[in-house]
Amino acid sequence: MKIENEATGCLSRRDLIIGAGKIAAGAAVVTAGGLTLSSEVMARTAHEYKYVKLDPERVGQIAYENWYKNFCSYAVASGLIEPLRKEVGGPYNHFPLEITRFAHGGVVGWGTMCGTLFGAGVASNLIAGMDGEEITNDVIAYYASTELPLYKPKNAKLDRTPELSRSNSPLCHVSVGKWMKRSGKQFFTAERKDRCARLAADVAMNTTMLLNAWHDGSYEPKHGSQAKTHNMTAQNNCTECHGSNVPTP
Repeated sequence: MKIENEATGCLSRRDLIIGAGKIAAGAAVVTAGGLTLSSEVMARTAHEYKYVKLDPERVGQIAYENWYKNFCSYAVASGLIEPLRKEVGGPYNHFPLEITRFAHGGVVGWGTMCGTLFGAGVASNLIAGMDGEEITNDVIAYYASTELPLYKPKNAKLDRTPELSRSNSPLCHVSVGKWMKRSGKQFFTAERKDRCARLAADVAMNTTMLLNAWHDGSYEPKHGSQAKTHNMTAQNNCTECHGSNVPTP
């Protein structure tokens, strides 16, 4: 069936998206078959995006190399989705990885949530549906509590061992800033780029291990709810930056 509009005689993808938004913000999404309720899409996700266990080392190497193509968020998401395109095919072949690129530098350089975590969230929620939230939560906890980077790439872009630092935060500017202080290196340096590429590999590998456990039915969420812990949405290290001006729940 051909769908038309007055201006061009043909309904563009943009027109369809706008039309969906007019129906109800957030109530419908556009799929290849037309408008579908978002709840229905979530229910079908785990079924459509089938998962096979991946080798974390393989995922890490892809993430490390792809950091130099489109940076951190793309690196992590592609580290998982590229091998799934080969192993599973199907909808993975059509997923537009490029949409994750904007999250680099804590979202186009604004230093908010580290792009690696955004990429991990996209991949894990695409694969595991609602279970992806718990996986993402555990990945963020790993990122914040672990001295990184640990990954040692094959054919490293830079022949050095990066300094380790613990962010205690999911924020890009905190994570990178603490590493810069520890290493004495500036932001626009080959050393900082290498550090972030290796960090992307660490996050991609951790996400893979959790997804592998989920696939086997052995995954047990470890990190609790931040909102319930603090009685509001919050991090664990507010006073490091905000002193006495931290909002009271």
